[in-house]
Formats: sequence, C-alpha cells, structure tokens
Amino acid sequence: MHLLRPLMPHVEVAADGALRIMRGHRVADRIRLGPNSVHAVVIHADGSWTDCGVSENLLTTDGRDLVAAGLGNIGFGVSGTIATASSATSLTATGTPFVADAHKGWVVIAEEAANAPVWGNIGSNTTSVLTIDAWRTGDDTAGTTPAATANYLILPATRCRYIALTENVGAPAAGDTVLTGEITTGGLARALGTYAHTDNAATLTFTKSFSVTATFPAVHKAGLFSASTLTAAGILLFETNLNADASVVSGDTLSVTWTCTLS
Repeated sequence: MHLLRPLMPHVEVAADGALRIMRGHRVADRIRLGPNSVHAVVIHADGSWTDCGVSENLLTTDGRDLVAAGLGNIGFGVSGTIATASSATSLTATGTPFVADAHKGWVVIAEEAANAPVWGNIGSNTTSVLTIDAWRTGDDTAGTTPAATANYLILPATRCRYIALTENVGAPAAGDTVLTGEITTGGLARALGTYAHTDNAATLTFTKSFSVTATFPAVHKAGLFSASTLTAAGILLFETNLNADASVVSGDTLSVTWTCTLS
C-alpha cells in the first residue's frame, strides 16, 4: 500500500462554469472558460498534469443548420410512417418519402408492440433509408432493434454530444463535415461527453476523460458530433484546434471539456 502516493487529479465543472482540477477534495487549479470554449488537460500516470489551455471553437455551416432545425423545424411522421425493414444501423421507410440527407443529424424514434421505444442518431439518409449509429433506450443504454414494420417518428434535434479527436493540423473551416484523420484507436476514439448544466446558468458543458492506451505525440484538434460512430458520422457541429497539442502515452488520461454559452 503506497501511503505517500499523491491522489490522482481529476477535472470537475463548477456551478459557475469554471473548471477545477481536483486532488481528492482539494482544488489544485481553477480555469475560467469563456463562450464556446474547449479545454484539454493531460493527467499523467504519476499524478502530474499538463494543461493544454483553452481555445474557442468554430461553428460549422451544417452545425448552424442543425441548430436552426432543432429550434424551429417540424418533424417527419404525421402520417404513413410505417417501416418496411430495419437493422441494427438502419430503418427503411414505406416508399421514398425523404429528401436525401434532409434528416442528417436528427433523431428517429421507433416503436412496435414487442419492445419499448428506441431511438437513434441519423448519420445520413437516402430517399427511403435512414442510417443510424445505434438503437438506444431513453437512458442511452443499448436498445433492441425495432421490428421491420415499426412505427417511427423523426424529430429535429440539436444533440451533438460526442467528442472526437485528431492529430491532423489542418485549420478548422466552416464547410468541414468530418474531422480529418479522426482517431479511432488507443482509447481516443469518439466518445459521449458527460452533459452538465445548472438551472438559470448561461453555459452547458460536455466533458470526457479519455483513458489512453497508446502513444499520440500531438493531439491537435477536436470536434463535437451528433452521432457516435464514423460509419454514421452525423453532423460536425463545432471544430477547434486545441490551444496546445496534447502529447499522451499509455496510462495517461486526456480530459476534454467543451463549454457552450447560450447568450
């Protein structure tokens, strides 16, 4: 038992939107974030940390459209929404009722008599087929694939909760739809950020602590996506260069916090 071993640091989001690097119950450092900011910190296996600083992100063109749809568009599913086929990553409509990719970034909810309702993030769609990342229950756990003839409803949603990383050094651009060179291995694959918001506060945050299992000399850029997988990538809402590259090795933890300000 190592009685003198220091407590491993971790990152918390305070009620006022600031970040705190904690050792046990003690605040070791405090970082104030501004509007739509991204903070990264590497926590090394020996308990030390490297603060990569804070950067501001770029809202993409597709991301702006998704926000607009979530605020004002109507869903698809008033009538005639009976599926004709389904799989773990798709739902096929009766006929060809869709405009291609019109529902990219939205969510589809499906229900039939045998199972509880499930939902999926739409990564893309043809005129008849919705491609999703996975079927989930209401609490984000894995859901049962709906029956081929399930009833379904498509809803516009501004749900971009998945943090992705890359070592690519290209400058973020408003027209970007993917994160070039997105990392898919070594513990840094795209992952769901933990959502936090305090009532009446102007900010919300998504935080993910990646457990690193390989060496990445220069994690340079991050993106916030509507879907959980590359195969159904969904909408890239925000993209940013980290303030400083994160250099990580196996055993490190890379903590990324995305702060969005609603004001």
